Amino acid sequence: MKALMNQQGLDKPFTGGLGSYKLYVLVAYHIETHIANGGNDRPSEILISLLYRFGCVGSRRDKLTTNLVRLGNSGEMITCDGGMCELTPVFRLPDCVEMFRECHERLTDRCLLIDDCSGAHHCSYLSSIIDCHSLREAREASKRRARLCDNIITRPTPLNHPGKVSAGRRISHVFTRNGSISAASKPDNNKRKNINNSPGYKRSKSDTAQRGPRGGLVPLNRPDLSARKSLGAEAAVMQRGMKQRKNKKKQARDKELTRFASRNSI
Repeated sequence: MKALMNQQGLDKPFTGGLGSYKLYVLVAYHIETHIANGGNDRPSEILISLLYRFGCVGSRRDKLTTNLVRLGNSGEMITCDGGMCELTPVFRLPDCVEMFRECHERLTDRCLLIDDCSGAHHCSYLSSIIDCHSLREAREASKRRARLCDNIITRPTPLNHPGKVSAGRRISHVFTRNGSISAASKPDNNKRKNINNSPGYKRSKSDTAQRGPRGGLVPLNRPDLSARKSLGAEAAVMQRGMKQRKNKKKQARDKELTRFASRNSI
């Protein structure tokens, strides 16, 4: 059913089609109703009866049909085993019903044709409603994309790649968590020219600055922290209560402080 909806361009919810979840709910609802009415749990019977039901092939009072367009216009939802299907946003619902009806007619004609041939010719029932060539091309394209992703993942990283983290000689400096330069990234004077002797390189001071876990420089002083510590208790409460927080949990936590700051602000 998903392949059929995809080939007809009716599987995208943002274009007014039936999404995967709604299609699952419709199929589950039909199977449950079909078995409750005394039907058999066979794939062929389930498929032909599903197209009969949602294609509105029978009359309006027929219990074996479900008018999806009427349900969508009235705002009713189809429920089955805890799942709910709302058909109001599906504005291409008439096209879906027409497709179900057309598929039911094609399958019926194919069954009559095979019965007339008395089994002399072997042909597929589903080929009358699904384009097998397009389906095969889509599957081959999916296989090619999967192989391409596997090649990208298993492709070795070059030695001079800036994001190389595996063992091996690295070009340029790599800082570890403790702030020092790893031994694998240090230049080898015997194999290549020292970077310190290259033209245009000037080293003013030794790198003794304190660095964070990711190699970033840690400032020697924090004026904002110093100013916050110099505030009194009431001023600190006022400053915290006047913050425009976007987090709802923090808003609920500082609700009383915000009320206090609004009453005592100038």
